[in-house]
Amino acid sequence: MSVTSPSANPAELFIKSWQIYQDIIHHNYMFHREISAEVFKSLGNFKCGQSINVLDLGCGDASMTLPLLPVERIRSYVACDLSQPALDIARSQLEALKIPHELICDNMVLVAGVQPKNSCDVVLSSYAIHHLEAKQKVQLIEAIASALAPGGILVLIDVFREPGESHADYMSHYTGFLKMCWVKLSQEAQRLVVEHITTTDFPELPEFYENLCQAKGLTAGKRLGKHTWHEAWLFSKLPSRHP
Repeated sequence: MSVTSPSANPAELFIKSWQIYQDIIHHNYMFHREISAEVFKSLGNFKCGQSINVLDLGCGDASMTLPLLPVERIRSYVACDLSQPALDIARSQLEALKIPHELICDNMVLVAGVQPKNSCDVVLSSYAIHHLEAKQKVQLIEAIASALAPGGILVLIDVFREPGESHADYMSHYTGFLKMCWVKLSQEAQRLVVEHITTTDFPELPEFYENLCQAKGLTAGKRLGKHTWHEAWLFSKLPSRHP
């Protein structure tokens, strides 16, 4: 999550946004604890005893996603983010865990699009896809569906609009909730987060992804958890119809 002005020095921008996001996680304002527990349970039971190839889209510093995974079973971990400083932190964690990895500083749509067909067992994205516009989301899901092996899963953690909630209503409701409840952030941090949300967030209704995933050969999806607008969903790629 980048929550500072794009005109800022890149290093300063990362440090400030990273610190704010760490405060958000610490105070559990986006329900990371509950969602992590719900997702970890599902991923821990996935392909028990087998090694897995993971694609992490919008990984940040990997502090959110790595704890969700059965790290001892990761054969390969390919991840991307637009922040090189975040990837540098992720690299140190991956090296400490001795996980084979490839970290790419690039757009998630492009990275997903160049993955070999049927090469991924798990595709994971946490609080990243809502930054894409609808057309880009369609391209991304199509690329994910191609990259997933039959029986592979997409785990999507993100913010979603409520039923009947327009984009404008979401912005009003979410920022109002933030100002009322995220009280342990400084006023400046709150201002920066609101600025970030209102300029870069494009959340969808859950059925947007359900319909899109079904159209691309995935299941309709299973909601793993919901906490206000923060939800976790699991979609599976249907087994091949041919031997």
